[in-house]
Amino acid sequence: MAEGGGTGDGSFCFNGHDGCVNAVFLDWSVRKVGLKELWTLKWFKDFDTRGPWTKAGGARPTSWPPWMRGFKDY
Repeated sequence: MAEGGGTGDGSFCFNGHDGCVNAVFLDWSVRKVGLKELWTLKWFKDFDTRGPWTKAGGARPTSWPPWMRGFKDY
């Protein structure tokens, strides 16, 4: 069983592929995206890609839930 966690606002993160998910982009490209990388992608116009869950925003490995701490930081 894969581990996952919710934020209480209806969003969640699920480890289904060893710390990555498959993503399809609007240009029809497809690639693996790291779970922590999800917080650095521009999901909508006002999304903060340097938010608190990124290295730029000050997130440290210990900031993440224990099951995510070993994944690559972005």
